[in-house]
Formats: sequence, C-alpha cells, structure tokens
Amino acid sequence: MREYPFVIHTFENQAGYICFDVAKPTVKTRKSLRVISSYQDLAHAKGWLKGAQKRFNLCLRHCHLEDRSGPCFDYHLKQCFGACIGAEAPDTYNERAAAALLALDESLLEQDFFLIDKGRTPDENAVVLVEGGEYQGYGYVNMNEVEANDFGGLKEYVRPFESNPEVKRIVRRFLAGSHGLKIIKL
Repeated sequence: MREYPFVIHTFENQAGYICFDVAKPTVKTRKSLRVISSYQDLAHAKGWLKGAQKRFNLCLRHCHLEDRSGPCFDYHLKQCFGACIGAEAPDTYNERAAAALLALDESLLEQDFFLIDKGRTPDENAVVLVEGGEYQGYGYVNMNEVEANDFGGLKEYVRPFESNPEVKRIVRRFLAGSHGLKIIKL
C-alpha cells in the first residue's frame, strides 16, 4: 500500500490572509493541521502548490514557496498583487486563495453519484461510483441492460476499490473537464 506522507495544508495568518504550506507531519501533528491534499513525495506536493499559486496569482510568501522579507519575486513580475507587503486587502486575496483551496482539495465534495464513460467495447460503459464524497470503485456495464431510471442497480456492477489521493485527483479532473462523461446523481 502506498503512503502519502506529504501534505498541503492551509491556515489563516495573523494578518487575515489564507496561507498554504507543504509539510510532512507526524500522525500527532497532522490532526492539528487543516490538510487539503496528500502526496507521495515532496516534489509532487510542491509542484501542485506551485501550479495553484501560478493559476490563482497567489503570493509566493503566503504559499511558503519563498521565505525572504519584502515583496515576493512574483510581485516584481506583477503576478502577485502585493499581499506579501500588505498592498492587497486580505478579503480580495482570500477570494483567489479560496478558489485555489477548492482546486487543491482532494475531497470529491459530499455527493453521491455515478460517472458513466465509454467502456472497453462500443456496447459497454465504464461506471465509477462515488458515495459520501469518497471513491468506491468502478466496473463495466451495458447501459441498454439497465432499466430506465433504475440507476441504483448500477451498484451491482461496481467492483469495490480503496480510495486514495491519486484516484480522487483523477476523478476531480474528470469532473472539472468536459470529457463527455455522464454524471448520475443518487
């Protein structure tokens, strides 16, 4: 079984800005953190955080990707709007930080649904089950054999598999993109 010891966690600093950091917490210290995603290694964790920092124009210092004093490097490039020096109000900055938090969050929202996609053959569909925001497993089914609107019966085609951060990220990517998937809410 794979381990995911590195985490991205979030907190609010004394000035009221939402901040992010990468850490390798112990079991004891992890409980005190607001963990939003887990990774196998430090490079992946920092890479995901750096991607979110760039995408949402977040401050390098508030993402703990730079630790110098004064304005961060991206402020000089006009890619940070000055949260590092107090030039941008926490409320304005936190709107983008909240969007980044949602993008990094590995939970699948608190929903129950099936994802239906193309299967291995033209007559077959792939089925992925998510319940309580957790990946439950996948399987294959001929949708012509499923009674109209009896989607609860799809569960019998789903083989249970253990959820992990990688699977959650894959499902979230499918949900965020337009991959021609059909989503059936339970």
